[in-house]
Amino acid sequence: MSPLFLFIILLILLFFGAFWGVPWIPTKKEDYERIAKLADLRENVVFYDLGSGTGGVLFYFAKKYRANCVGIEISPLLYLYSKIKSLLQKRVKILYGDFFHHDLSKADVVFIFGHPKIYKKLKEKLVKELKEEAKIIVACWPFENARPICVSKKKFGITYYLYKKTSLMRG
Repeated sequence: MSPLFLFIILLILLFFGAFWGVPWIPTKKEDYERIAKLADLRENVVFYDLGSGTGGVLFYFAKKYRANCVGIEISPLLYLYSKIKSLLQKRVKILYGDFFHHDLSKADVVFIFGHPKIYKKLKEKLVKELKEEAKIIVACWPFENARPICVSKKKFGITYYLYKKTSLMRG
């Protein structure tokens, strides 16, 4: 096989998720604590990352806060990388596939860096499956017709929006 062919295959595998919502853009490490604060993370909180990429957020929260973390990743390459890494961290579980086909009912907190084009379907899934007190944190774009409980803004950085399931039900 030619190097060009292998490079093209690698790019396709890496950006596979772009066809379903947003290409892989890793959450900046400097934002981890902002997300943790919004989530009110502590030991045994069940934290889901929809489109978890390499799992950086998950491994950090599992180690620092002893949270039980679940990542769902659709890109085969990113899934394999994070799945192998998760074998060394008992508080991190990595699932493969489209998060629309996974049960989210055990989540205390759901984090997503998605695109608004999937929000209508995502909102319906979250309202249907999450516990009443569950928190939802979205990056960049707020849900339409739903008021966030809290917004974390940073100059020249990503904005994060915190919702509870009940605030999504009203919108």
